[in-house]
Amino acid sequence: MPDGVIQWFDAETGEGVVVRSGRRFRAFAADVEPVARQPGARVHFDVRREKGVERAVEVRLRSGTRVSSHQHRFGTLKGARRPDAKGASPFARVHADLDRVLAVHPLEIARAWSDAVGRGDLDVALSFCSPAVVVHLPGADLTGRGHVGSWLVESSPFGSGQRAEVRGREGEIEVSWAAPAIAGESPVCVRCRVEHGWIVEQRLVESPQQPVMSAVESGTGALQIEHHVSGDVDSDAVTYAYERLAEVAELVDEPILHARVSLTQSTDPARSRPALARATLDVNGDPVRANVAAGSMLEAIDLLQRRLRDRIEHRAQHRDARRTFTGNAEPGEWRHGDLPTERPEYFDRPAEERQLVRLKTYPDEELTVDEAVFDMEQRGYDFYLFSDLASGSDSVVERVDGSYLLTCLDPDAIELGPTTCPVFPSHRATPDLSVDDAIEQLNVAGDPFVFFRNVATGRGNVCYRRYDGHYGLIEPG
Repeated sequence: MPDGVIQWFDAETGEGVVVRSGRRFRAFAADVEPVARQPGARVHFDVRREKGVERAVEVRLRSGTRVSSHQHRFGTLKGARRPDAKGASPFARVHADLDRVLAVHPLEIARAWSDAVGRGDLDVALSFCSPAVVVHLPGADLTGRGHVGSWLVESSPFGSGQRAEVRGREGEIEVSWAAPAIAGESPVCVRCRVEHGWIVEQRLVESPQQPVMSAVESGTGALQIEHHVSGDVDSDAVTYAYERLAEVAELVDEPILHARVSLTQSTDPARSRPALARATLDVNGDPVRANVAAGSMLEAIDLLQRRLRDRIEHRAQHRDARRTFTGNAEPGEWRHGDLPTERPEYFDRPAEERQLVRLKTYPDEELTVDEAVFDMEQRGYDFYLFSDLASGSDSVVERVDGSYLLTCLDPDAIELGPTTCPVFPSHRATPDLSVDDAIEQLNVAGDPFVFFRNVATGRGNVCYRRYDGHYGLIEPG
């Protein structure tokens, strides 16, 4: 009975796929143990041939799944989305038109759906919706792709060629189109809920109020100001705020890319300072913000101008101090902000003195990607060489910018299914080298390790720099 990995399992249809050494075997719910019906689960299974087609039967969960292969226990919460959940997330449908990494990201699915609506491509738009999708409209609810398609065709964004604005809001995804250039049409805003790679629910909501943009002349040229007003704020207060922001802009030598001011007049009689004024200046990519409250709106605007001026002056002083400070204090002197002491990861031994002083082997036991990452983290390594169960290939997983990168001897053989940690496949080719050539490449490139196919054995090896400046070699046991 071989081992394999559940690549995906759909509870609605009762079908799934088991993968081992690059081969996929179809499996049905009647042949899969209930606790094993999770993507990424490591299982034992048998292969049965019926009418010339092989499928997986007697699929049973392997002891120790999602923990180290050296520990025989089950129940770890590693990778859990919630305290009461275990293992990988449920099966999420991968869309062919999207990159695999972003295929199940809710924002990317909503963005692809809105692009299809703008192009007028109804079939593609409906492919991102669940067969039981529900759309809540004023006075009626539409269920199913057929009814939703009829509503989409009659909506103003369909086939308009407009690009929608997509952003997350209150746990949902808000897709909004600006008002088209047709008399009587209004902006359209739809709230979407995405689950397992499908849009399952949509609500047509009132489009948010569009900000008002105005251009004000300042010492540095025309300043574009976006203003928001809430409560009983008259137009004189808005004009006064424009004048004060223009005076602040004259103190800045750098370009102001954008300015935003928000004026709010509270109606709560218990507030001693009901007037609120907020402003944000984008000074050459660096945001400068201020937030004040006062008894009257004009007083709040004056305080806002003063605080913005103080922060701009503080910003200029701080940048001048950073420009003149080299980061190196005088001998025997300490300064706040000194550069940290540089400590290399390994001793910089001259190349002619380096030798291959360590030969390590890893057990020739097939692991899933999650198990390899777990073992790597438990041992405190930066990379880990192992034999991948899904592809059957020698592979290495390494830590890169908070995530993990998986490299196989054959990049096309990567079978990366659902994982409990962010793992991305590498598509770079693995070189065929001897050990001496790998050491030479390690010296030339300056990388911490080199993953290569040993021309003598045909297996994957890793040559790396040790802490003492010498070399180490890892090969299969």
